[in-house]
Amino acid sequence: MSLVKVWDKEIKGKLYAVGDIHGCYNLLMNRLNEIGFDFENDLLVAVGDLVDRGIQNHECVDLLNEDWFTSVRGNHEDLCIWGAENNAAVKCHIDNGGEWFYQANKHRQKHIIEEFLKLPIVLEVNHNGKKYGFVHGHIEQNDWVEFKQSFDGGKSNFRDPAQLAMWGRERLNSDNHQYAHVSGIDAVIMGHTVTQKPCKRDNCYWIDTGAVHWGTMTILDLSKV
Repeated sequence: MSLVKVWDKEIKGKLYAVGDIHGCYNLLMNRLNEIGFDFENDLLVAVGDLVDRGIQNHECVDLLNEDWFTSVRGNHEDLCIWGAENNAAVKCHIDNGGEWFYQANKHRQKHIIEEFLKLPIVLEVNHNGKKYGFVHGHIEQNDWVEFKQSFDGGKSNFRDPAQLAMWGRERLNSDNHQYAHVSGIDAVIMGHTVTQKPCKRDNCYWIDTGAVHWGTMTILDLSKV
């Protein structure tokens, strides 16, 4: 599976983005019904962290079977993959809400890993004349094309670009001036770092508003950004 994916299916309706779901399946479905989401025509893109900490993790994994839903890979999907391969990672994962995964049988664990490995780290969606980028945690470059190309060469100067994209927070947390408007893309949508309300800097949006902590799940209508 390519780490960078360009969406190639027709979107007949609206394009939406949702922040970190973290096992809050009922909350997601309630919010979708509240906004009048059209399950036949609209597309919902999740910014990763579908699982862990909440109680409906299996239901959230199975969202990946739905035509109206897609996601990039978050650090908690990465923890599932890592934990299945590395016993030392299991405690770290359990400490971060991953006990449900190890309670599942080996067949189910294998299926979940296969689904998560299919998820891209970076997703690009073209819709109604605009280009939207999705990544879980961080975009290091101020150029979308350069960011995508960084995945072609494997390691960056100091960190694996996939790990940086899934685990990094520097763009939102930093007050320095190395991060600016990301050229070559209309908007970049991210999660990972919890904020009390959706946060915008330049053309980057962070939409993890703590669904599993406070019951506040952000679903962004991208025609309005």
